[in-house]
Amino acid sequence: GAWLWVISPLPYVGRAWMVVGIDTCKQARDGSMIQTVCASTNTYFTSYHTTWRVQASDDSLADGMVPPGKLLKEAILKYYDENYRLPDTLVVYRGGVSESQEAALLDCEVYNPEGGLLETLVAVSEEVNLSEPELNRWKERLQIAYILVRRGTNARFMTEKEENLPSGTYISDGVITDRDNAEDSKLFDFYMISQTYVVGTAKPTLYSVLYNTLSIERYDLIQLSYRLCALYMTFSGMVSMPAPLKYAAKLLSLLSKCDSTPEEPSGSCVGWKPSLFFV
Repeated sequence: GAWLWVISPLPYVGRAWMVVGIDTCKQARDGSMIQTVCASTNTYFTSYHTTWRVQASDDSLADGMVPPGKLLKEAILKYYDENYRLPDTLVVYRGGVSESQEAALLDCEVYNPEGGLLETLVAVSEEVNLSEPELNRWKERLQIAYILVRRGTNARFMTEKEENLPSGTYISDGVITDRDNAEDSKLFDFYMISQTYVVGTAKPTLYSVLYNTLSIERYDLIQLSYRLCALYMTFSGMVSMPAPLKYAAKLLSLLSKCDSTPEEPSGSCVGWKPSLFFV
């Protein structure tokens, strides 16, 4: 069957985009750590590859962080199998981490030489069947953004008439200071209200761009995040976070309630990975 709906008009043509959602949690205080990854495999951000892993509790995992290299590598290679090319623009949305853990998150999941995002991209380039000129062109075009997404904020915003802000409103100027105090900073924070609230006060989602080498403007990245909130396929409206992260969070919620969760998809579960079986 076809997709229920897509982003229209299709933005960002001319590049191979891949959006990823990552979420983690512990089943109990001394329990195992579960990490879920959901990554798009087509141009329209409507087909996804979903996987997970369970890792035994360890002191190094006390902050709820696990290098996502193994799962990311699997997802990127799946994208390559589907599209016969590597994604040259990668946007990762990460949930489930507090503001105080931002530095540790970057060290563990982006810069980590053993399973970090940057190291994983190097490892993937060594496995695909591309010529050296093709790999060099891919490396020159490669752009990455790593964005922390938080729903549990205390901020609330209203119009001057004390009404809820409409869907699609984002707030940055005058509320949040740029991370390096530069107007053209690629690292920035913003609140966004993606849903329309009829009852109660609108609850914004806080986005923190922690790593960014994208060539697109700040507004385009905000617009991408907003549009992805409309691509959660079991709901015809907007959700509170980008679809890939919502999928990862949904799967994480289900796995965390299981009495016995397999360490990774195996057996018949392997065939479920491209089907969003959990929504």
